[in-house]
Amino acid sequence: MFKHRLNQYKNENVGMFDLASIGITLALAICIGYFGGKWLGGKLGNAAIGSYIGFGMGVAAGFMEMFRSIARWNRRLAGLAKKQGDTSESAQDTEEA
Repeated sequence: MFKHRLNQYKNENVGMFDLASIGITLALAICIGYFGGKWLGGKLGNAAIGSYIGFGMGVAAGFMEMFRSIARWNRRLAGLAKKQGDTSESAQDTEEA
């Protein structure tokens, strides 16, 4: 009984938690990119340019992950809609028979 409830909870909320983590992921990617670029730029002689490049790369990485999360969410919704469509069709078939 408990295992069934846990699996149900896990299946229902995985996509929601995935979308909720977008803001954290975006902020972390930008921070890591900025400070990583600043550190690397400092090692190469110009921290300001390194921080700009790192910031841009962090923004790009954060948005790519955001789009991946949204695509996973859309695939999950399409799968659920298809599953519900299949179950409603089978229920209609049993009512007709």
